[in-house]
Amino acid sequence: MGWFLPLLNNSFFLLLIRYGIVGVVASLFHGIISYSLVEFLHIDFMIAHFVGFIFGTITAYLGHYFYSFKDQRNHKQLFFKFLLISVIAFFIHEFGAYFLVTQAHFNYKSQVLPFLLVVVPVFTFVLNRFWVFSNSPTFK
Repeated sequence: MGWFLPLLNNSFFLLLIRYGIVGVVASLFHGIISYSLVEFLHIDFMIAHFVGFIFGTITAYLGHYFYSFKDQRNHKQLFFKFLLISVIAFFIHEFGAYFLVTQAHFNYKSQVLPFLLVVVPVFTFVLNRFWVFSNSPTFK
């Protein structure tokens, strides 16, 4: 436990924790909304997935803005950059899964999904940290 206490004073470690919490909450919103639209309203899964993605993206943006990066700038300066990264991440997930499964013949459950669940969040964290929220008060 002694090795863990210094981490609680490390601002980068705490940022990663906050970023992860927001990511989990946003993913839950995405999943619950998508599932509910399909299960209870019988909406096509692709439409439901897209609607869930929109709600998850808004949740992630607000969570990162107010909690992860604690930014105070105008949303106009940040939201479209964040949205661009989210859309790119969405396509990396979709096309990455498609390519790795159908063309490279990797197993989806044991290889592709774990790979994408690590690579894409790291990619989005780096872009959010160094591009979208680069001037956040968290780093001053």
